[in-house]
Parts: sequence; C-alpha cells; structure tokens
Amino acid sequence: MKYTCPHCGEKTYSPLLKALCGGFSSSGKPCPNCGGRSVNGYLNLIVNSVLRLTALVMIFVSYFKFNTMKEVLLWGALPLVLAFVLGFLFDMFFGKLTEAIKKE
Repeated sequence: MKYTCPHCGEKTYSPLLKALCGGFSSSGKPCPNCGGRSVNGYLNLIVNSVLRLTALVMIFVSYFKFNTMKEVLLWGALPLVLAFVLGFLFDMFFGKLTEAIKKE
C-alpha cells in the first residue's frame, strides 16, 4: 500500500515513511520520486491533539485520585504511551499528505 505525493501525484510514500513525515511544525520527508517535502494533514493534527489532550487529562486525574505510585503510573503514564502509539498508527494509515510549509 502506497500513499500519494501531493507534489507529483505518484503513489510513492510507504506507510512507515508517511508516519515519519511529521506534522505541520516539521519540515517533512522528501518524496522518493520528485523530492518534494510532505507532512501529514489537518485530520492527523486534530486526532493527535485529542489523543494527547486526553492523556494529559488522565495524568492529572491519576495524580489527584490515586494514592500508590503503581496506580499513578498505570493510569497516568500508560495513556501517554498509548496516545503516542495510536497517533503514530493513525499517521501511518489514515489522513492525507499535504505539502510542507516549513522549509529545512
């Protein structure tokens, strides 16, 4: 499965390369065909923001609600790790690539 480059219109991005492109704040990854840099689009930005905000809320809730360090780590650190893993998987398989705004 390949993803379409927004510059040349060819299906040149593998899922792993697409996930490593990053968001709008990064300079993106170059297309293997044309060399144009691409990043993940707005949908990926929204999903990653919601996942990380949810993890942040879980960290605060676990800090004030639980007493033992095991519970705090389970309900605080685990959602943070899951947010990054799910965000990476979402970047890998969903959303569209857009042209990078930031230059190297």
